[in-house]
Parts: sequence; C-alpha cells; structure tokens
Amino acid sequence: MEPELPAQLAMADLHGVDPDQVRARGWPDWLLLALPGTDIRAPFTPEATMSALGDLTSDPARAAALLPADVLTDLTTRWTRHVQNQITRGMSGGYVGEEVSTALHARLTALWHLDDSLGGTPCTNTAREDLRMVTRILRQARHTGQRTTDLHYLAVEYARFLGWAEFDAGRPAAAHRAWHTALRAAAEVADPARSAYLLANLALACVYDGQATTAAQMLNSARDLAGTRTTPLVAAMITIWQVRAAAATGDARHAARLLARAETEYERSRTGDTNPAWSYWMVRPSLMAETGRAFLGLGDPATAEQLLTDGLNALAPEAHRDRVLYYAWIATAHVRGGHSDHF
Repeated sequence: MEPELPAQLAMADLHGVDPDQVRARGWPDWLLLALPGTDIRAPFTPEATMSALGDLTSDPARAAALLPADVLTDLTTRWTRHVQNQITRGMSGGYVGEEVSTALHARLTALWHLDDSLGGTPCTNTAREDLRMVTRILRQARHTGQRTTDLHYLAVEYARFLGWAEFDAGRPAAAHRAWHTALRAAAEVADPARSAYLLANLALACVYDGQATTAAQMLNSARDLAGTRTTPLVAAMITIWQVRAAAATGDARHAARLLARAETEYERSRTGDTNPAWSYWMVRPSLMAETGRAFLGLGDPATAEQLLTDGLNALAPEAHRDRVLYYAWIATAHVRGGHSDHF
C-alpha cells in the first residue's frame, strides 16, 4: 500500500532523502535513495564507480533490500546503452575506457562457450563482426599503454578464434588467412603464452591438413616460445598436441614419451596458478580426444578405444557436441579393431 505523500516526505526526511526526489521519482522508486551506498540510478562515471566501491567495502554487514525488477531492467538498459555509447565514441576517435574492454572480453568469452556447444560454423559471422569492431577501435579510438596492449590482445584472440571456427567449418584456407593475421597482431603483444597458443592452434590444424612434419616443427617453436614463462597447464596443452603431431609422423615412441610428459606437466598444475582464460577447456591429457585419435593414427585401435572411452565418461553432462564426436571416434576404433559386429 502506498503511503500518503506527507508520510513519504516524513520518511524521506528521516533518511536524508531530498523531498524533490520523492516527488520526482514517486513511490517506491525514491526508496532506493534511502539504501546504503551509491544511488542506483546514478550515471556511469568514474566518480560514481569509486563511490559505489567505497560504499560496498566500507561495511560488509550492511544489507539492502532486493532491487525491484523494474529497477534491474532499467539498470541493465542504462549500462548496456552506456557501454554501446562508449564503443561508438571510441570508434569515432574518442578515448577507450575500461568498460569497453570489459564488454569486449565478455563477448569473447561467450563466443568460446558458444563454440563449445554449437561448433565453429554458427560462430564465424559473430567472430568476424566483433573483430571488425575491435579493428575500428584500434584504428580510430584514442588509447594508450595497457589499453592499447589489451586491444591488440583482443584482436589476436578474435582472429585466432575466427581461424579455429573457419577450420571447424571446413574452410582451411580461410582459417590460415585468419591465423596469419592473428600472428601479425600477436607481434604487438609481449605475451609468450598467448602467442604459443596461437601457433599451436595453427599447428594442430596442419596435422589435420596432412602436414604433420610442419606441425611438429611449429609445436616445437610454440614450446620454445612459452618456455618456462607459462603455467604447467598451458605446457601440457601444447605437449598433448605434440603427441598428435608425433603420431601423425608415425613416431610411436616419441608420441608415448610426449604423452608421459604431458601427464607430468598436468600433475604439476595447481588451483592457484594464473592460467589464461582460454585454457578453461583443458582436461587431463590422457582424456583428451586428440590423445585417442593419436593412437588411432598409430594403428593401435584398442588403446585408442580405451582412452576415448575414458574421455567420454569424464565429459561434463552439458558437453553434447563433444559426446557425439567421442562416440564417432570410438566407433572408428571399433571398426579398425575388427569389431564392426558390435554395432
């Protein structure tokens, strides 16, 4: 029930709320001004942000009412509009701030997970459009220091992902073009782990393209580039792709040694390691599909089937696309092992 205006004004006075705001905002919106912290409807400015951060951390025990649905909707709309305006401003030559970088990173992360579920084909257009936006910001906006480096990283990662999506869509020439561009952008970013990951992506694609020797050489370069300046998890990822390349060249002993090294590196990884965001998909090397496929290529379908079955059982319930692929490769191992009567 809405109190009479005099009662609302009395409540506002008790909480130090401007009576003009009571009249302007109406019931119950003006109550937001009585909550602890920065006004929910304050503009998105550095000053308001610092005020909100100070309010949030000053007294953890202070509680506030849940934000009403209409306020949440308004907050989301205004934030989205603000970010879009900042992006537009940057593309028109204005200064690029933190909010633009945050929005672009969020879109990139969402794209990674969309690819996990749908595959590369539906993601290529989105990746290309987002990369176009990053490129325009790099070319036209004002940015310096770490912001410039971050924008180059976004260009690297969007181009790398576009290459992966194109390759997954069965367009290897388009993939190589994207990766070539990504390598150029990576030359502007002094980050060995990211550069090594990019090179490893291109190398793994070369395995599928029948260029196993070239792939092995590129993966060696990726390992040298990463060196000891990356985490054990990233090292294990590169090593397991080296297993695939070694198997494709027919070197079973080297492939086995590399698999053992990948397992050791994975065991050295710890929860507190500062792993890059893109390494979220990495699992135990022996459970990865590339490991099972390596042994298929070496003419050992029994080992391949066991590894692929273990990997299948370890998949998350929502990994529907990967589950289908694992079943297909397990079926291939069955056939190559002479057990086609099982189907």
